[in-house]
Amino acid sequence: MDHEMGLFPENFEKVRSGQKHREYRLYDEKRRKIRPGDTITFYNTASGDRVTVSVESLHIYRSFRACYQAFWEEDFAAGGWTLEQLVRDTYQNWWSKEQEEAWGCVVMEIKPL
Repeated sequence: MDHEMGLFPENFEKVRSGQKHREYRLYDEKRRKIRPGDTITFYNTASGDRVTVSVESLHIYRSFRACYQAFWEEDFAAGGWTLEQLVRDTYQNWWSKEQEEAWGCVVMEIKPL
């Protein structure tokens, strides 16, 4: 099954170049339909460019804190943010604490096709 999701330009380029191997999302109704072996076509929210990746695996957590901690060294440690800052940014700019409590978080391991 193919799914479609938007990405801001910086993250889109990282996915397209193969630098970004994981996508972090709210584990809502849309993401609960994704299975390993599916594909996701990401579109650049600014340009409309598209890239398709395969979903290698899914990691499901009850909180963003837990999913960020699980992959902290590989994905976030070099970014200059603390875990607290990253969680706070998530609540302020992406998903609310209430959404997190209702749905949880999914980390999708992805690989460009």
